[in-house]
Amino acid sequence: MAALLDEKLVAKIVGEVMHRLRPVAQPVRPEPTAPRAVSPSTPSIQSSTTFAITDRVVTGELLATRLNGQKWAKVAICPKAVITPSAFDYLRSHKIVWHRNTAEAAPNPNKPITRWKALLVTATQNVLQAIEHTENQTFGKQWSHELLGTADEAVSNATNALCRGEASGIVVFAEHAELICCRANRNEKVNSAVVSDVQLIPALKQYMNLNLMVVRPTGRSFFELRNLLKEFAKSS
Repeated sequence: MAALLDEKLVAKIVGEVMHRLRPVAQPVRPEPTAPRAVSPSTPSIQSSTTFAITDRVVTGELLATRLNGQKWAKVAICPKAVITPSAFDYLRSHKIVWHRNTAEAAPNPNKPITRWKALLVTATQNVLQAIEHTENQTFGKQWSHELLGTADEAVSNATNALCRGEASGIVVFAEHAELICCRANRNEKVNSAVVSDVQLIPALKQYMNLNLMVVRPTGRSFFELRNLLKEFAKSS
């Protein structure tokens, strides 16, 4: 009987020792996760809004400063501002659409807007002044102009704009006037002529439906060029 009690006592002591030696379960800690990489922000493209320029003289350097690296799609320029060739180059190279910030530039729901475009291969000072004057003074007409580098660009831009219905009429100022006129007339939707006399424009519009007027600007005064633009934009 004593031996049996000893065995039970020994078993109890062994059980307690084993229980104490059993490892205590530790709480499970989540493994640390690596922080997410944050990609650097990129300039947003302001495609639905227009950036307004109120300076009186607009240069390429000024545009680069004002836009501050943002990719604006549209720019409105002060009606009386002088736009330099470097500004035209900046707008063209960055594919920015621009217009004069005037009431005339806004669409009138009661009167259809007639679109006219001037393409400048030879950009004399008188040409720039005549275009500026026409844009500011012609009510109800939406004028735009673009500086180009070659006659080939003028032919391509003018033909594409007329075929797509982007303009009712286009004026090209270039020294290679006959070449541009000849190549543009290969397209059936283009009726082009080299014009040197403002009095010929009504007849050309009536009999050949002139929609592309090519002008050699060298030696022409501001008044001559202004009158050519004014007469060409009149309704037939």
